[in-house]
Amino acid sequence: MLATTTFVVVTTEMLPVGMLTLISDDLEAARSRVGLLVTVYAFTVGLSAAPFTSWTAGWPRKRLFLVVGAVFSLGTVLCGLAVNYPMLAIGRFLCGTAHGVFWSIVAGYAAALAEPGRAGRATSIVFAGNSAALVVGVPLGTVLGGAVGWRGAFCAVAALGLGALAAALRLLPDIPERHAPRSAGLAHVLRLPGLWPVVTATALLVLGHFTVYTYVTPLLHDVGAFSEAAVSMLLALYGLAGFLGTWLGGVLTDRRPQSALLGTIALMAASLVLLGAGIHLQPLTVAAVALWGIAFAALPVTLQASVLHLGANAPDAASSWYVAAFNLGIGGGALTGGLMGTSTAAVLPWAALIAVVPAFAITWTTRGAFPRLLSQ
Repeated sequence: MLATTTFVVVTTEMLPVGMLTLISDDLEAARSRVGLLVTVYAFTVGLSAAPFTSWTAGWPRKRLFLVVGAVFSLGTVLCGLAVNYPMLAIGRFLCGTAHGVFWSIVAGYAAALAEPGRAGRATSIVFAGNSAALVVGVPLGTVLGGAVGWRGAFCAVAALGLGALAAALRLLPDIPERHAPRSAGLAHVLRLPGLWPVVTATALLVLGHFTVYTYVTPLLHDVGAFSEAAVSMLLALYGLAGFLGTWLGGVLTDRRPQSALLGTIALMAASLVLLGAGIHLQPLTVAAVALWGIAFAALPVTLQASVLHLGANAPDAASSWYVAAFNLGIGGGALTGGLMGTSTAAVLPWAALIAVVPAFAITWTTRGAFPRLLSQ
């Protein structure tokens, strides 16, 4: 149930990417303005996740999940009914405010439902909904938008979300309410051993990823000389590899969370080096894209599991900082890639490494925090 809702949330988040031209032409808005719907969405999530999660900290988890799902569905319906750009932007804003709280609680919810020692696997199941959204949801939404219009695509996703919400009302179990200690405020939680470095590394890693991913099509097409059909196949390969990465992340992080995180970051760095050095050699590019897909799909699982380990006494508050950092990284990476532009696409993998390498070094400093927490 949590994975299905994750699928709906991520599909809704990314729909404007696939339907940018349709929305732009219909609303007579510049493509850059439509593109801002993704960037502003990410910044809305980044800035609202921590305070809204703190405000709702005393709510029962199931009730909070249902309220967040209802607000998100309302925003999606508003997008589907939008008659102008401001109305669409308001709908996206509503989705963004709910999105931050959703991601702050969903991994902790999954971990609480799992058997001891299987929290990583439970988290990977939830994040499989994210991979499915990128591989299936967004492409299908784009096709549906072309067939019935972009509003119809938003309404279809809203209907799926409302169906999942109704099912959650009946099927999703309650979990024993956990009262965080009085000292578990947002500022205090961030001072827990190892949490601040992981949050900082999250922002850097996601910034580096989206610096490249924002302009991955011109990188592969203009620099790598892949045809448009081949680019689509490469992006499908990236998404399919993500399923493997999600599974591996879940399995490995239950055993050695910090080693799994460091290994994932190292794999991401290696894939970017291979992409930057081998972009003119198509077999190397294919290998790089596959490794990149595995690494970045495993990254949220290993990062989220690490946050849950490090913030075990206040998982929602700790996750809210992680969600904020993740989405600020998305917005910052999209802006960085956009500022660099298509003319410098060949250097984007190397630019991403400027953020990824320090993230590895920062994460390395947390190696003492994990054994103490895991031995308790």
